[in-house]
Amino acid sequence: MDRRNEGEGLSVTPPSRALAKPHGGGWGGLRRRRIGPRLFSWLLVSLCILSIFLIVPLARTIQEFVASRWSRSLFGYSVILIVGGTFLALVYTLIFRLKIQSVTNYFWLFLVTALYIYSTLKLWDAPEEAIHFLEYGLLGFLLFRALKFHTKDAGIYFIAFFIGCLVGIFDEILQWIVPLRIWDIRDVGLNALSSGLFQVGLWWGIQPKGISPRVRHKSFRTLSILLTANVVLFGLCLSNTPNRVSTYTKILPAFSFLEKEEPMNRFKQTHLDPDIGEFPSLLSLEELKNRDGQGSFVYAKTLQEWENKAHKEFIRSYYPFKFPFLFEMRTHVEIRNNALRNAQIADDDQKKRHFHLMAYKENLILERYFGQTLRKSPYRWMKKQTNAIKQLIDTSMTYKSPIQFGLVYPWSETTLWISILAFLLALMGINVYFSRTRKLN
Repeated sequence: MDRRNEGEGLSVTPPSRALAKPHGGGWGGLRRRRIGPRLFSWLLVSLCILSIFLIVPLARTIQEFVASRWSRSLFGYSVILIVGGTFLALVYTLIFRLKIQSVTNYFWLFLVTALYIYSTLKLWDAPEEAIHFLEYGLLGFLLFRALKFHTKDAGIYFIAFFIGCLVGIFDEILQWIVPLRIWDIRDVGLNALSSGLFQVGLWWGIQPKGISPRVRHKSFRTLSILLTANVVLFGLCLSNTPNRVSTYTKILPAFSFLEKEEPMNRFKQTHLDPDIGEFPSLLSLEELKNRDGQGSFVYAKTLQEWENKAHKEFIRSYYPFKFPFLFEMRTHVEIRNNALRNAQIADDDQKKRHFHLMAYKENLILERYFGQTLRKSPYRWMKKQTNAIKQLIDTSMTYKSPIQFGLVYPWSETTLWISILAFLLALMGINVYFSRTRKLN
């Protein structure tokens, strides 16, 4: 018997096994089975992001169509219906399929759902904005599914959140570039809120299996990179002031159309007036003059419509990022009127003079820099009233207006970037510390 043939016969692969290999047998098949779902998951993420970006130039058309055929409220009702329906579906799955008995799961799901609905109701003056909750909720779900192939610890929730925030910032940048759309820092916040709420719902409400409760060093390093990208990109957006846009569009004339867009941000400027003292503004003196002259009728009409509504409600709709002139004028009016009321009830002559001085100076700011709008608005004081207050004070005393613009505006651009640099250095230090601790262990 020929041993070579015997040996050759023993080494022959059976036909059935040979045919099975190309269709998924062996290591090659295992590798294809792993890569297939992974690539498909990231493809869904990419399509979701692409659809968010493609909706930007069409959003106004869609809003007008829905408003003309039905009502803008349809956006809000749709969000509430979908969020509520998703909550009920998840509760049904946890109770009847997964047999989850922990009250904690249901509490967190209810809390997240309630926050989504509450946030939607808070946006009822512009209910179409609530669509951000659906867009970034869906993106958060798809990101989690895709990231599960790479991350098996609690860092997955933070990574998904920071990717969602990054997409949200790019979404707003695209809106700023597109004609008739604007950058809106509130929408950046809405995108981040939706991304965060969804991950909280997953983490504490659903508690997916196979996810370690600890954040491993590799995941922390990844989320640190994403956090850095978010902070730097957001800082660049805040630095994209009108002067900055003018500078780079001179170098790149093809982007000169961006000068016509509403600026992403304005840093606070301090103006000195010999008759008033000091008052801050987001607009230059020239811009104040131009806007007062060109838009006085529209501004006065808006102020008339909001005359009987609370100041807090007004500035919630006409906030400084988007409506600096209206915000500043109404806020100066509020400071002036409050000062006059305080002067009338003060039981001390010094306090009376202080509040009368404040009322007089704030009114002088309004007359000098918001004059045309003031004369057409319901907030104009009669000359007799102004002169009466003037007799009670020393008008030569210096004054500094207490108007405030929020957390970001008191910063100068230098302070902003020093703060960002300090934060990033601290984050780098934490990563170095964990890296060394890991090596020692």
